[in-house]
Amino acid sequence: MRTRSIHTLLFRWDRWLLVALASLGVLLVQAQIIDEDHLRKVIVGAHDGPITCLEPMPDGRTLVAGCGDGGGILFIDTASWSITRRVPLNGFKDGPRIRASRDGRLLLLKELWRFAAGGKEDLQGTHMVIDAASGATVLDAGKGMDASMSADGILLAELDGGRVTLHSLPDGRTIRTIDVEQATNAVALSPDGRIVAVSHRPTEEQLAQVPSMRADKKAQKAGLKYRQMVSLYSTADGSLIRTVPEVYDIIRSMSYALDGTRLLVYSSRDPRSGTTPMAGGSTWNFNMVALPGYVQQIDATTLEPMRTGFQSLMSEPFLAVSPDGRLLALSSTEGRNKRKVTLYDLGSGDTQLLIDLEQKHRYDTGETEQHDGRAAYAWLADGRLVVALGGDLGIHTP
Repeated sequence: MRTRSIHTLLFRWDRWLLVALASLGVLLVQAQIIDEDHLRKVIVGAHDGPITCLEPMPDGRTLVAGCGDGGGILFIDTASWSITRRVPLNGFKDGPRIRASRDGRLLLLKELWRFAAGGKEDLQGTHMVIDAASGATVLDAGKGMDASMSADGILLAELDGGRVTLHSLPDGRTIRTIDVEQATNAVALSPDGRIVAVSHRPTEEQLAQVPSMRADKKAQKAGLKYRQMVSLYSTADGSLIRTVPEVYDIIRSMSYALDGTRLLVYSSRDPRSGTTPMAGGSTWNFNMVALPGYVQQIDATTLEPMRTGFQSLMSEPFLAVSPDGRLLALSSTEGRNKRKVTLYDLGSGDTQLLIDLEQKHRYDTGETEQHDGRAAYAWLADGRLVVALGGDLGIHTP
């Protein structure tokens, strides 16, 4: 009897091992792993500061790069990979986050803080819209929590305190204001400019509409203290369309996919809710780039939460969706000089590719790839992914 039990156990172990190996084999087939040596490296020319943001222009041949350390903005020709124009900036020490209008006429610049997500609230930053051709300021919205521009470049939404202000562009005229009770850090305009999504703290009534919390009074009590929600408003008249029945941690940023089919919500845990584990097993550290966060999705048609999500250990990662709307590029890190960019299937959540940028600091320095711990990346119109390597660029061609 004992011998038979041992044989049965060994048989089961063999089956488990085979299943595990088969699963690993499937994962390795589906998710390719490469390092930065597999990227085509291009040297764009001398400039100040590391590249901290990349934004493709709709002409299909120009890439706009924002630089830290006061390096301003670079316009890069993607045929010759050379800098064609430089625009100096004031007040963007850690680099701007850039978004271009669909016609390439206007650029929205948002102040990008390197460690903004260290506490329970983001820092106020400078938001401005500039003319891409001349570099002239079209609208200086001053300091605020967040700003978003419609894809057609005719509407700007700025969040400051408990109020969203809608401006027409390029004249900068205030169209209307929308008061949002307990608004927090993030705002996003739908590509057509008809809806503005705003992050906020919840009320008891709103939490009661969340299925996971409906019958859990204890969870609702904690939710009032530490969780946040997303509400959507009409830009035409400022009316509330819906509060999405889902709770999030501290919402740091939101972004619509270019096709407008989904809204991506990036959040990280409130440090007041308890100790949050960090990469490498350490505890919460307010001075590190690494910060546990999660990207969740909202169906922009039904306004229902979607179940596929993605984890990141990078403070304020870029939410870069491929031109075909199929893939999400998302950065993460496991500590100093251990940066990674992962390509996920937005529908299934499966990992398609992991680009490992990890290497020793002396190698980064020797290869002129000095960076500040963050990662910048963007999709070109033809499906190539561009990753910043310090002051230069690496190209991944699928």
